[in-house]
Amino acid sequence: MSKQPSFTHLHLHTEYSLLDGANKLSNLVSRVKELGMTSVAMTDHGNMFGAIDFYKQMKGAGLKPIIGMEGYIHNGETLGDKSTKQRFHICLYAKNKKGYENLMYLSSKAFIEGFYYFPRINKKELREHSEGLICTSACLQGEVNWHLNLQNERNVKNGALGYEGALNVAREYQDIFGNDFYLELMRHGIGDQLYIDEQILKISRETGIKIVATNDTHYTYPDDAQYHEAFMCIGMNKLYDDPNRMRHSVHEFYIKSPDEMARLFADIPEALEHTQEITNKIEDFVPIVKTPTPPNFKFTQEYAKEEGLDIDYQDDPPLADDASEEEKKKWLSAADKNDAEYFIIKCREGLEKRLKIVPKERHQEYRDRLEFEMDIINSMKFPGYMMIVWDFVKEAKRIGVAVGPGRGSAAGSLVAYSLEITDIDPMKYDLLFERFLNPERVSMPDIDMDFMQARRGEVIDYVTKKYGRNQVAQIITFGSLLAKGVIRDVARVLDMPLSKADQMAKLVPDELGITLNGKTKNGEFKDGAFQKEPKLRELVESDPQVGRVWEFAKKLEGLKRNAGMHAAGVVISNEELWKKTPIYKPSGEDTFVTQYSLNYMEDVDLIKFDFLGLKTLDVIDNAIKLIKRRYDKDIDWHTIDENDKNVYDVIQTGETVGMFQIESSGMQDLNKRLKPSNFEDLIAVLALYRPGPMESGMLDDFIERKHGRQEITYVFEALEEILKPTYGVIVYQEQVMQIVQTIGGFSLGGADIVRRAMGKKKVDEMLKYNKEFSEGAAKQGLDYKTASELFDLIEKFAGYGFNKSHSAAYAMVTFQTAWLKTYYPNEFMAALLTSDKDNTEKVVRYIDEVKRMGIELSPPDICDSYLEFSAITKENREIILFGLGGIKGVGEAAIHAMIEEREENGDYASLQDFVNRIEPSKVNKRVVEAIIKSGGFDRYGYSRKALLDQIELIVDTAKKASEAKKNVVGSLFGDDEEITTVRLELKNSDEYELKEILEFEKDTLGFYVSGHPMDDFREELDELNYTLSSELESIKDGSFAIFIGKVEEIQKKISKKGNQFGIVNLMDFHGNIEIMLFSDKLEQLGEMDLEEPVAFKARVTHTDFGPRLNVTKIMTLKQAKKETKKVKTEIQEAPPEPINLAVRLSNNFDVLENLYSMIRQNPGNRPLKITIISKLHNVVIDSAIRVDSKIITALDGNEFVDLI
Repeated sequence: MSKQPSFTHLHLHTEYSLLDGANKLSNLVSRVKELGMTSVAMTDHGNMFGAIDFYKQMKGAGLKPIIGMEGYIHNGETLGDKSTKQRFHICLYAKNKKGYENLMYLSSKAFIEGFYYFPRINKKELREHSEGLICTSACLQGEVNWHLNLQNERNVKNGALGYEGALNVAREYQDIFGNDFYLELMRHGIGDQLYIDEQILKISRETGIKIVATNDTHYTYPDDAQYHEAFMCIGMNKLYDDPNRMRHSVHEFYIKSPDEMARLFADIPEALEHTQEITNKIEDFVPIVKTPTPPNFKFTQEYAKEEGLDIDYQDDPPLADDASEEEKKKWLSAADKNDAEYFIIKCREGLEKRLKIVPKERHQEYRDRLEFEMDIINSMKFPGYMMIVWDFVKEAKRIGVAVGPGRGSAAGSLVAYSLEITDIDPMKYDLLFERFLNPERVSMPDIDMDFMQARRGEVIDYVTKKYGRNQVAQIITFGSLLAKGVIRDVARVLDMPLSKADQMAKLVPDELGITLNGKTKNGEFKDGAFQKEPKLRELVESDPQVGRVWEFAKKLEGLKRNAGMHAAGVVISNEELWKKTPIYKPSGEDTFVTQYSLNYMEDVDLIKFDFLGLKTLDVIDNAIKLIKRRYDKDIDWHTIDENDKNVYDVIQTGETVGMFQIESSGMQDLNKRLKPSNFEDLIAVLALYRPGPMESGMLDDFIERKHGRQEITYVFEALEEILKPTYGVIVYQEQVMQIVQTIGGFSLGGADIVRRAMGKKKVDEMLKYNKEFSEGAAKQGLDYKTASELFDLIEKFAGYGFNKSHSAAYAMVTFQTAWLKTYYPNEFMAALLTSDKDNTEKVVRYIDEVKRMGIELSPPDICDSYLEFSAITKENREIILFGLGGIKGVGEAAIHAMIEEREENGDYASLQDFVNRIEPSKVNKRVVEAIIKSGGFDRYGYSRKALLDQIELIVDTAKKASEAKKNVVGSLFGDDEEITTVRLELKNSDEYELKEILEFEKDTLGFYVSGHPMDDFREELDELNYTLSSELESIKDGSFAIFIGKVEEIQKKISKKGNQFGIVNLMDFHGNIEIMLFSDKLEQLGEMDLEEPVAFKARVTHTDFGPRLNVTKIMTLKQAKKETKKVKTEIQEAPPEPINLAVRLSNNFDVLENLYSMIRQNPGNRPLKITIISKLHNVVIDSAIRVDSKIITALDGNEFVDLI
């Protein structure tokens, strides 16, 4: 038997060549091994996204990984030259560590400075950073091949120079790389490749540059070609069966065996041998670290000096070559020692400040705990990390950015509390440091910080400026073709009707991690949608079109789709990031993003910091500012009792709309049942309102015990101190740890390890720990058997246990919102309305709440209103005023101009005073008209009709006043008001009907303010249990609901089959919904009194086009009273699915303006994602905007925007 030829695939695109490469790394590993190869390269298009993932998977399988990239190169003098779009392909491979660093640098620079349609490098950069790199000439788009290919008319037109040009370019690359430059030869059966084949060999003979055989591999198996075509169609937004789309002329781009390659290159066997020559040149360098190096705080000495501290240590003596791992761990650099000392000073300083509000008898206990925590943090070399967080949190507070009281396990650290990183006392609430950092299980600290949403970016900007632009980046994420999404994508390119695709996708169960056809993990098969949903199997097997979509979807499932950005993760480095990770820069953005995803940050020696935006902090901050403006009072949370009875009285009523994390209908019911009476109860409410505790009966036990209806017992006396705050129920992970420590005799660090193990449910491990626990209890004189039973009980409930540190920190935010609503309801509700002013559904809900609370909501007022909602008292009436910024058609420039003039020179005494003081170029006719319609000038006693009838006079007077002021500039009479004032004489008239005024308000403010067209029926409707339009998206799929409102319009239409149907526009207190009726129901509706509210009973189903209502009954208000008692509408508290719109990258700003206009016209509660589609990468933007499903229909036929 002949020996298999040696061959390595050097030109290969993995799944990280987004929407082009279809080689899943797991499949790549198994196929390469199956074909008997021992090494393989990756050369993804223009990026290194998958380098570490590729390295680890190949190494794990015993294969030699070759990290490479198929880059883009241009011939411009400067990297950012945009004089031509022309670029060529080039394959680069890291030969050693230096080459890997140069590859990361070039890939980063290509995105940062060289991006022009594609991330490009130039020859100058390549020459300067060629050390350690091997280069090959790439495909037909490689520069050498491009010049040779005169058969291609486009090449000739763009200046291809034929053989001589190609020869010169080859020599240029040879000059840069010497023997590390190779000429690629591809034989896929493509005409252009055959045309240049002999010429490449000729250049090789003439220059001595070696030939290397490659196959431009894009997918794994020969049969994958058709699926790869569909994959590209998803990226190009084309139909698979479109005869005019771009397609591969051959199907040869799979992983070929060495024998296949040997047959193709039988005339030049050395071309295969050279692949091995390259492989042998690749040194066995390691691009990852075993454990990340804890970061140092680079400003320690600078800050210490400013504070008059002399901190200047030296490195420990150098270690011997044979030093042990333990000695290496203990070795300290000067920076480690400097950080440790400065850290200790700041912690002790901070604690003394905190102790001012702690009873004196506990001070020593706090100091001891601080010393304990500092010792552990210093022994792990984490003071630098803590000081980095301390610094940016301190700066955030200095510039007035609201910071959350804590998040996650960091709230359990007294060090974090002393450094004012967190703002909740861990000693007061039994929060454990070991839940944050376990001395017995060394892992990187993870502090997540919440900042107010509107100014979170300022904190990231500070860090970027402080450490340097090239040292700070956010973290990349990759969207994948997951179960439901891949069905929709494939259905689109295979031209399946949307309704059918929606039906198919909806049959995939809503489960995290669900796959289409199941998967085997750790030797165990886990059922997928096909196994779990018989209707899906039936549809696939009975409908050929569905079957075709299914086959394609199965093949493409899991492939990477697009690049995005992690919502919060930021990495900070003391050196340029490209020394650890290549940088990616999303098109059109200034943000730098790591090319490696979160899973690989620690592998490349980077630690993540989380900068999260929490909108509730904006609400609290805004409310506090409104209180300061109105009452000149500062709110200091440290002086406020978090067990204030009045606050809990409000929470117990269930009237919790607007309160952080407890405003949903489910939470409102829970608060009525549980009746939290103190802060510990509130912590428990947040921890217990989850499926596990609710389904297991823990929540019910908690409520029954709290109210004395169930006996509280403790199997051991020592448990009382641990479980008393939760009435004997194990609610928190910290309680599990304390029980294991107190009863079983473990250290808290050891107890944390046991807690983690409980989650893994390994029987052998649990038996071992149960024995240790029970023996530890017996040593204390406790009963072994009872202890063993207790361990089994803990193990059962450990999976439901919640992190108390996180729950306590977030309960503090809940308390603050509840306190504000209790004591400053006007300011709180005004702040809430401001924070959600673009979310129509939330605003109408909050407006309802304002009215329920007996607070008056008024239209904007030209003298009292600010930019946003505000609270005032007028004529003994409590009022929330609309902000001037809420008036549609009034730009911020006009608003600022009006407010600045008012603040400088006092209120506008009259309309004449107003028109004489404003600048008409900013406050033009459109602005004045919008203010009139919204009610902004009502204070002056004129009807809105009178003002609109005389608007030309008002605007002309403003222009004349402006001219008069300009004319007297520099004259003796410049300050004479009589000369510069133009009189405005208006006639008053009767007002419009209320209906017209309300329509004006709806048009200009988006809402009815002075009243509502259905106010006459409000009392009757308040007695009924029905569904409002704002709740439509949250109704459980398939549930029945009753909608009541006024029929505003009926559009009668004829279907394709000739049947009559109608679209009914129904208005209720929260907005409008459209309901489709067939002829029988349409006829019934036509016979009803449409001046009265009409009730519709309907089955709600959710589709890609939004909720659909299948009306089963139409009723009068009287009939609806009986029906509403029968119907129980099920609510789904899960957030609605986002709408993902695809927009092609374009310089046509009209496209974006039209899209923006459409978004503004369709506010709702579905999160909006926008995918910018470019030739190379798709970039996903997670906007903060929420839209209505109706936008899908509104965009129908728009050639520039597609639904994904």
